[in-house]
Amino acid sequence: MNRVLTSLGAAAFFVALSGSANAVTITVGAPNDMFGSIEGGDINFSSVTNPLQNPTTIASSPQITAPINGITFSGSGVVVLGSSVNNYASPAGWTGNYMAILAGQSEALSFSGKMDTFGLYWGSIDAYNSIEFLLNGVQQGNIITGADLVAPILAASPLAADGNQTLNSSNRYITFSGLDFNQVILSSSENAFEFTNIAAAAPEPATWAMMILGFFGIGALSYRRTRRAEVVV
Repeated sequence: MNRVLTSLGAAAFFVALSGSANAVTITVGAPNDMFGSIEGGDINFSSVTNPLQNPTTIASSPQITAPINGITFSGSGVVVLGSSVNNYASPAGWTGNYMAILAGQSEALSFSGKMDTFGLYWGSIDAYNSIEFLLNGVQQGNIITGADLVAPILAASPLAADGNQTLNSSNRYITFSGLDFNQVILSSSENAFEFTNIAAAAPEPATWAMMILGFFGIGALSYRRTRRAEVVV
């Protein structure tokens, strides 16, 4: 599916990394955008042929037994279809399968290589939903919660971590970038953390090449200025 970056109604803000001058960039998608702009194929759990309906406990056996688009799933998240009162609700506007993480549970998404961008359509955002990024088992930056998304971004596009199941303010595509990671852990202390359309991306070789050329260019310019200063009497 081709992506078109939407500027109208979208915003970005920064969450400082723990113990680092770097920051993760959190991009909030436009209202009603359920797919974001990450190329490479979304995981919408449509390949799961046995979605649960109205589960109140965790399935005894995993529903996802093989990697999907290079991502290995492990944990206690359940792939569901529909909504269950007091347990979970389908993300606004979404009618297909999605994953729900119930109270006190978590789901780990492991990648075969290093990634730097992660996105998902986050349904009924709650303050007690959390996302943790790890690289080779080491936490990268702070754990981000639904409450961290509530910030003074665009006044026309506010977010709320109030668990509303229908409003755009608490059902958005969220993209995280600027971190190196090979595992993401999603968890929730209460019912529930609902999401679909997961996507991730690795640094593009062309981007690294441009950065390296840029560094060489800056170095060459600095050298020329130094040489010029040396011959001035």
